[in-house]
Amino acid sequence: MAIAKNGGVSIWYEAFGEGPPLVLVYGIGANSRRWWPQFPALLAKRHRVIVLDNRGVGRSDKPSEPWEAADMAADIQAVVQATGLDTFHLLGCSLGSLIVRYYAAQYGDRLRSLSLLCPPNGTPATPEDMKLGILWDPELPRVENERRSWPVVHPEAWASEHEAELLADFALSESERTPGRTFFFQMKATGGAGDPNPALNRFDWPVLVLHGSIDRLVPPKNAETLHAAVPRSELRWLEGASHSFWQHDPEGTAAAVLDFVGRAEQTWRDL
Repeated sequence: MAIAKNGGVSIWYEAFGEGPPLVLVYGIGANSRRWWPQFPALLAKRHRVIVLDNRGVGRSDKPSEPWEAADMAADIQAVVQATGLDTFHLLGCSLGSLIVRYYAAQYGDRLRSLSLLCPPNGTPATPEDMKLGILWDPELPRVENERRSWPVVHPEAWASEHEAELLADFALSESERTPGRTFFFQMKATGGAGDPNPALNRFDWPVLVLHGSIDRLVPPKNAETLHAAVPRSELRWLEGASHSFWQHDPEGTAAAVLDFVGRAEQTWRDL
């Protein structure tokens, strides 16, 4: 187990694989196990992959007081320093795509590329989908809330075929349950930090926007508006994929990321 320190907060991380470094940052309320094994393993065939647990989740410290977006960016920087990285590729999914955008705004001179998976950018889910996906009903058993969330974050047919796998993942997440306050702190920190996109245009490293075409939790409109806000970005769609596409389509997700990061790495080396 490896720990990086940001002030008094311990941030858990793990590094594996060989090649150009690629740091992965997960989304709201979940730790790095939720990448599931296959997607990071495919990336690690070509890259040194570094995954971390955001503050408030998993094996990292879970502060009882609110934090800011700048704190989460500094957590990434603590891991970067602990692993001895000078420059690297950075990837975030969902709310993690906001965290990495705030990181890039402050530490952008360290990046070789930025990959944004299912990135929120101003267009919310419907109230019903938000309730099913994140704002669970406290009157229902947690496993029932979990089942109700599946069609919001996965293609319905896929979820039906992978019920046992999804229930096993839920059982693991329950064994290391995220405190309820973490969801609130993460949403408040990212919601109150302002628009992170203009700062990205100060730099010239490549940007990937990768989105599922049937995402209900972060509707596809978000990818389009982000692409327009960062004109040099490359917008790619995973057709038929929903929100958590690294879980239900790890091969397609890895292929898109490896293609983009590989080209970005070559550009960086040619400079």
